[in-house]
Amino acid sequence: MSGSTDDTARTDGGGATRGTRDTSGGDVDPEPVEPEPTPESGPNLAAFLLTAGGVTAVFIAIFVFAFPEPINQYFAGIVLGVTVITLIVGMVLDLLGYFGDEAKVGVPDEVESSEPAQLESVRKRPNKPLPKQINFDDEIRQLRDHFDGDLPDQMDAFLTEYEKLKSSSQNRKVVAGSLRAALNPIAALVTDEETEEMVDEMGDQLFAYIKADPVDNMVVTEHAFYTDGVQTPIAELQTEQARIKATVHNKGDSAKAEVAVRFKNEGGVPVKTAYLPVGEVVTEARKELNTSVYVPSLATAADVFVVRATQDTPVLDM
Repeated sequence: MSGSTDDTARTDGGGATRGTRDTSGGDVDPEPVEPEPTPESGPNLAAFLLTAGGVTAVFIAIFVFAFPEPINQYFAGIVLGVTVITLIVGMVLDLLGYFGDEAKVGVPDEVESSEPAQLESVRKRPNKPLPKQINFDDEIRQLRDHFDGDLPDQMDAFLTEYEKLKSSSQNRKVVAGSLRAALNPIAALVTDEETEEMVDEMGDQLFAYIKADPVDNMVVTEHAFYTDGVQTPIAELQTEQARIKATVHNKGDSAKAEVAVRFKNEGGVPVKTAYLPVGEVVTEARKELNTSVYVPSLATAADVFVVRATQDTPVLDM
């Protein structure tokens, strides 16, 4: 699985602390500053109900004193009916989220932190699993050390694109392209050969990731054929329904795949290829394939590898 930055924010999300200084020059313990609620914006259910109630009371009073019975009662009944309908409409709008929430607690504009401001953007959103190939958490820390803890402004674009890459699994190749472009100015800033090589390697990894098909990053780490629960050579399984067990490791983005079993004869010539769906394999996961496969005659060996899944291919029972 992909890693995430080890740094954690040291400021409280609800407010900040400020220190005061006395006349003798000594520091006084910081006193918490209470956040002030911001005024409500947008429609409010309480105001809506209050307005409806007030209008109803006014109209009933007018009709009661302005008209004799039973006319005033007739008009008052109409007003009450309209009020009930209005309240129902208000409740429906509230359920649909039309009315605003309660007052929110304001966050001070300035929050003191000992962490570099540039890395803060990387921690704003929950991280999504990143393939190790494009996980640059360690490289960012090394660059921070290289620049004595204060990353240059030229890295802002890189960190912004890296945040997008980590916070969403959608359109990652497009974002990776922007990330690679944002990496170019950094190479001109480093001052030692080792760091320069690291930055160049980051660019190569991004380029390889952009060009690769998702299944190119999936490999079959191990496989074997069985009959009656006993591992058996393929040459002894000809014209039989054997059992294949294989492990698929995904080193890239989540994707659907199939395991191809290409049977070959003694001369290495392909005899037949079977395609065994394994379904979705998520980033940095291993999925076990355990299913039956027919071994053709003349087959003495087999190549087992991952291919792109065909559309709407059913997933086999594992």
